[in-house]
Amino acid sequence: MTKFGAAAYAWMKKTGKAKVTTEELWRGLCESNPDLTAKTEHRKTPRTTCMRDLRKDDRFVVGNRVVQLR
Repeated sequence: MTKFGAAAYAWMKKTGKAKVTTEELWRGLCESNPDLTAKTEHRKTPRTTCMRDLRKDDRFVVGNRVVQLR
């Protein structure tokens, strides 16, 4: 389980949303986990990394700009 996967799962469970747009999820993660979503010297594309991690996580279905819990 990745940090992004854990954060996204927790945020979606907290909000009660099983299906959200990638934009809505990213905004929610920026508010709830700013340290995770901020760009750093070593992590220049955190949103891309997040979506990559969610695609590899069996708890999510990602496609067509939507993230959904399985």
